[in-house]
Amino acid sequence: MNLKEYFRLAGLFGKLNSQEKLEDDFTTTPEGETLRFFWESCEQEKINASSIIEKTRIKIREGEKKRRRNYLLITSVSIAASVLICISTIYFLNQTTIVDVDLQAIAEGMDSQAVDEVTLITAKEQLNLDEDAFIKYSKEGKVAVNSQVIKEEGEKARDEQEYNQLLVPPGKRARIELSDGTRLVVNSQSKVVYPRRFKGDIRKIYAQGEVFLEVAHDKKHPFIVESDGFNLRVLGTKFSISNYKGGTTNIVLVEGSVEVTDKNEKKAQLTPNDLLNIADGAITSQKRVDVAEYISWVDGIMLLNGNELSQIIQKLSIYYGISIQCDPSVGSEKVYGKLDLKDDIDEVIECIRQTLPFTIERSDTSIYLNK
Repeated sequence: MNLKEYFRLAGLFGKLNSQEKLEDDFTTTPEGETLRFFWESCEQEKINASSIIEKTRIKIREGEKKRRRNYLLITSVSIAASVLICISTIYFLNQTTIVDVDLQAIAEGMDSQAVDEVTLITAKEQLNLDEDAFIKYSKEGKVAVNSQVIKEEGEKARDEQEYNQLLVPPGKRARIELSDGTRLVVNSQSKVVYPRRFKGDIRKIYAQGEVFLEVAHDKKHPFIVESDGFNLRVLGTKFSISNYKGGTTNIVLVEGSVEVTDKNEKKAQLTPNDLLNIADGAITSQKRVDVAEYISWVDGIMLLNGNELSQIIQKLSIYYGISIQCDPSVGSEKVYGKLDLKDDIDEVIECIRQTLPFTIERSDTSIYLNK
């Protein structure tokens, strides 16, 4: 049926509905009789046009409501998904900042032998501190040195993971209490990198040189010490790490337990009085020792329990930052007693000479012990 025919038939139904006289139209139209039959056979009184129109409107309104509900649902899901993506992204970025910071790269930026004083480096300044300085961080990341709070210019709330670095030069020591209550004693020619306050699921620091740690117990937040060639994981314990560059790494456990992973992913579990040796990043041995000998430096003392002179002067060279060597004939001699590391190097060498005779050759930069 074309458009013209459609309008013609529509006009005829309009006339039927208006009850106009239709004889001429229906007798002259080929399909007029058929249209009249259908119209008259349908019981018009039973057809309520208003009802049909109202029902149609209700259907349309219900359809619109359903479409709106679907639209709102899709919109809500989209918004929720967007919010979830934003939260996940922020969390991921925060976790990346916390977990993946290259602490060793930060540490390599400064050399502990390049400073003359105990040096604290923050994001804003570099501070020279007294020998045996005690540096303490609050839970909020505020820092105090010997109970005096350090106020930094433009200080504000820190949401980011800000790292500080402590450098200890030859012949000096320093103590730190981190924001979680963990305490460190940092020996001569050593450095540590740590956050002003811990965030996230783990507590992680970097240590190089010789450091004694008393880790605050926190089962939900393991403490990790990163260093050259190994990682050490604890929950709460006391232990000492000695890993000066060019030397063998020693880890001595005083109490608690630790797990050490070397660069080859080999693991070792330590129990109290264990000494673990690591050479070139690989675990080489584990044995039982008297830990007092390995941690006496914390109190400024070096205990000597039959140690060879060559081993003793090697430690003294590191501590005092001066080259000390000896003739092989005296280097194998064993020494007993204790040395006070608060004394200067000349006094310490003279103390050893009282129990083991040798001659001393001294220059501005070196000491040589001869038979």
